[in-house]
Amino acid sequence: MMKTEIQDNDTVLLEKAISIIDTGRKEVIEAIYNESTKSYYRLGKLIVTEEQQGKSKAKYGKKTLENLSKSLTLKYGRGFSLSTLKDCRKFYQKSQSLTGELKFKLTFTHYTYLIRLDDDEMRFYEQYAIKNSLSVRELQKAVQNNTILRVDTNQISLSETSVKPKDIIKDPYILDFLGLDEINQGEEKLLESKLIEHLEKFLLELGRGFAFVKKQYRLTLSEDNFYADLVFYNIPLKCYVVIELKTRKLKHQDLGQLQMYVNFFDREIKTEDDNKTIGILLCSEKNDSVVKYTLPEDNEHIFASKYKLYLPTLEELKNELEISNENTI
Repeated sequence: MMKTEIQDNDTVLLEKAISIIDTGRKEVIEAIYNESTKSYYRLGKLIVTEEQQGKSKAKYGKKTLENLSKSLTLKYGRGFSLSTLKDCRKFYQKSQSLTGELKFKLTFTHYTYLIRLDDDEMRFYEQYAIKNSLSVRELQKAVQNNTILRVDTNQISLSETSVKPKDIIKDPYILDFLGLDEINQGEEKLLESKLIEHLEKFLLELGRGFAFVKKQYRLTLSEDNFYADLVFYNIPLKCYVVIELKTRKLKHQDLGQLQMYVNFFDREIKTEDDNKTIGILLCSEKNDSVVKYTLPEDNEHIFASKYKLYLPTLEELKNELEISNENTI
């Protein structure tokens, strides 16, 4: 057997071993989350059914919970404060309206945040957090950004293989983390530098599975050089994502330029294992009719989205979505 073949076999063996270990560790973590969360759920049930006799409040006020908290803390240490027991009680009571629907695949800390939402929101954000492996802080950010209004609920149950380019695109993108009150027309370089400075938060805003590739990616066509502002790779979709920045209202020429970049990546950069490149025109303002009639009717890979430098109110976001939906009919 050739030396290179031995090395290849060793590499394959190592990759399989890593896969087994990583899968095992993931299953252990999920099992711990599941059992730990269920323990808090059962504790909440005990408080309601035994101490409160099924009623919303204990017969003797909060003293029963205080005593229980002190006793559990003496035996087990931290983790059983009065507020925690109240959360256990609320978690159980809240779960009764969602019987059989909760997955119990998040930490109890996740659920102490989720129980403050209404039933539909709790149901949605639990699935969203599980699918995207969100930390508690990321979950809070998703709720604050009204993700429930910006993500098709059917998308939550999709497998990675059935995700489509349109499923990952947001409109608008909320860039409140940049700390800018405004960006003037022609200040694309400022916007780009700020996005790179806050790259981790921008990746979070972009969504699941984005990896940064390069800024100002040079594309050489004969003797001419062009530069794509930001290039990413989306792992679930297995494709490059080219983002062009405009700190003004979108023009039809911008879409033509972005289409050229996308074509270049499809023909010169991507491999046979990659899917077609996605292009996103990120602008301060757009005319949806211009977008509609500039792009072909069967377009599935070029998108135009607005950015906002502040978190919009719920009403503003609803209006944005209603306008967007009207223009896609």
